[in-house]
Amino acid sequence: MDIRDRGSLRPVRSPERWVVSGLTLQTVAVAGVATYAWLRLRREGIGGHITAATIRLAWHADVHTRAGLTLLAAGAVAYSVGSILMARPYLSRPVMLFVAVPAAAVIGMLALGVLALIIAILLAAMAANVDLPLDIGGGGGSGTRRKQRT
Repeated sequence: MDIRDRGSLRPVRSPERWVVSGLTLQTVAVAGVATYAWLRLRREGIGGHITAATIRLAWHADVHTRAGLTLLAAGAVAYSVGSILMARPYLSRPVMLFVAVPAAAVIGMLALGVLALIIAILLAAMAANVDLPLDIGGGGGSGTRRKQRT
C-alpha cells in the first residue's frame, strides 16, 4: 500500500449494486416524506380542496411538531445515505464521500422542496382564481415608449 493511498477507500466490484441501492433508498425517503405531506394536506384542506393557505399552514404545523420534524429529518438522513451509496463507486476519499456528498444531497433536496412548494402555491392560487402580479414578458409600459410619427 502506497503512502498516498492510506486515506483512500478500496474500489468496489459492482458499482451497479451501489447505485441501484442508493437510488432505491433515495426514492423511499422522498416517497415517505411526500406521502406524509400529501396525506396531511388532504386532511387539513377544507372539503378536500388544497389551497395555498392550506399548504402554508400544513408546512408550518409540520415544522413545529415532533412527528413532522422527525419525519423530515429521517427523510433527509435516508436521502443523504442513499447519495453516499450512489457515490461510493466513484469516490475514494472518505471526506468527499461522508461530508461533501451528504451536504450536497441535503442542500439539493431542500432546494427542490422549496421549488415544489412554490409551484404548489402558485398552482393552488391559480386554481382559486387569485390575481397574481406576474409580468412575464408582456408589452409592458416601462415609460420609455417612443412617440409615434404621424
